[in-house]
Amino acid sequence: MYIDMNATSPIKEVKSDNKNPEAANWKITPALPVLEYTWEKGNDPITRDEVELFYNSAPIKQLRKDICFAGLRLWQKGYVDGNGGNITVRVGDNLVLCTPTLISKGAMKPKDICLVDMDGNQKAGHRPRTSEVMTHLAVMKRMPAAKSCVHAHPPHGTAFAIASIVPPTGVIPEADIFLGQMGLAKYETPGSLENAQVIGEMAIDHQAVLMENHGVIVWGSHIEDAYWKMENVEAICQTIAVATIVNPEISCVGVEKARDMIAIREQLGMYDKRSKWSDEELLQNDFYKKAKIINRR
Repeated sequence: MYIDMNATSPIKEVKSDNKNPEAANWKITPALPVLEYTWEKGNDPITRDEVELFYNSAPIKQLRKDICFAGLRLWQKGYVDGNGGNITVRVGDNLVLCTPTLISKGAMKPKDICLVDMDGNQKAGHRPRTSEVMTHLAVMKRMPAAKSCVHAHPPHGTAFAIASIVPPTGVIPEADIFLGQMGLAKYETPGSLENAQVIGEMAIDHQAVLMENHGVIVWGSHIEDAYWKMENVEAICQTIAVATIVNPEISCVGVEKARDMIAIREQLGMYDKRSKWSDEELLQNDFYKKAKIINRR
C-alpha cells in the first residue's frame, strides 16, 4: 500500500496495474563491475618525472592499496609466513607494480609497493622489489591476459606441491571452472631465471601452478581474480586431502559433466586446452595416486 502524505483526506491506496505487462514484469540486468586495469597502448611514461607522476596518479594509488589489501588477506588466511609470497599487477606495455622484498604481506603500506619494467628494472618505490618478480614477468610476457599474479604458500596447496601431486579434475565445479587443470612445475631456485623460465612456460596452459618444494603461483585478469584463484587452489587441495581421509575412494562427475564445466569456463573468457582432449585425457585423475576415481555417468 502506498500512503499519499500530501493528501488531505482520506488516505488512498494505489495499486499496481497488473494488466500492464511492462509494469508487472520489470527487471534489471546490471553489468558486472570492470576490475581489470587497462592502459593506452604505446603511451607508457618514459622520463623520471613522467614515471613519478604516473606512480602517484589516482588509479595507481588505488591499485597499490588493492595490492596491500590482497597481501593482508593472504596473511590473515595463513597463506604466507614471514616475508613470503609476492603480488604483481601489470599497468602498462612495459610497467608492473610489485610487492617489495623482505616484508610481511600483512604489514605492507601503499608507499611500499614498487614499480618495475618488464625486464625487472625498478622505476619507482622506496623499497627494493622482490627478486621473484622475474617469475611473474615471465608469465606476463607469455600470456598477455595475465594482468596480475599472486604467489603464496597455502598449506594444503603447498603440501600437494611437495608431494608432486596435482589434484584431480572433475571433482568440484568451482575448481574446474575457475582454475581448470593445475600445472606441476619442477623445482628451481626461487628468484632464479631458471625458475622464471619453467613457470613462464607452464603458465601458457595453466592459470594455477604448483611449484615443487616451494608453493603456488596463479594468474588472472586483475588482482581480485588472481587472489580468488589462490583461494580456489587451497580450497580444492584441502577438500581432496580431507575427503581421502574420510574415504580413499572419491568420486568425480564423469566426462560429460566435466565438459559442461569446461564450456562454462570458456564462456567466461578463460582458455582451456582440455576442450580438445579425448575422454581418456580429460579427467587426468591418475595424477592423484591416493584415490580411486569413480566416474559418475
